[in-house]
Amino acid sequence: MIQSIPQRVVTISVIGTGAQAAVYYSYLSPVTGIRYTDSPTCDMQADEATNILFVLDYQATRQGWIVTGTSPHDGSPALEAVPGALQLSILVIDPYIKMDTCQFYIHYRNANGTEMQRDPQVGNVRPPM
Repeated sequence: MIQSIPQRVVTISVIGTGAQAAVYYSYLSPVTGIRYTDSPTCDMQADEATNILFVLDYQATRQGWIVTGTSPHDGSPALEAVPGALQLSILVIDPYIKMDTCQFYIHYRNANGTEMQRDPQVGNVRPPM
């Protein structure tokens, strides 16, 4: 039987339309139960494998932003990611490997052709071995 993996939803707010636009995250931390609104990082702690659905908010989509993919950085392995409908979201699949943090960028493009990438800085608390 396939093990079920919980999902968390993170709402992305993009302020601005240029390459230096600011990105903020709103989410509920599964371990602490703390709700974050417009946080500059998505430092979500998880004590089990947790898939994360990153969803652009109303204003970001009104400004023409879409999500074009993800890429790893700083030696992290590539995470499997599934794009959402109309490129307005992306699901990042946590492989629950023995790492403290999987570092990755989310790539964005604006209707005017501007591209940017941001690291949401998602952290993972691994259970004791």
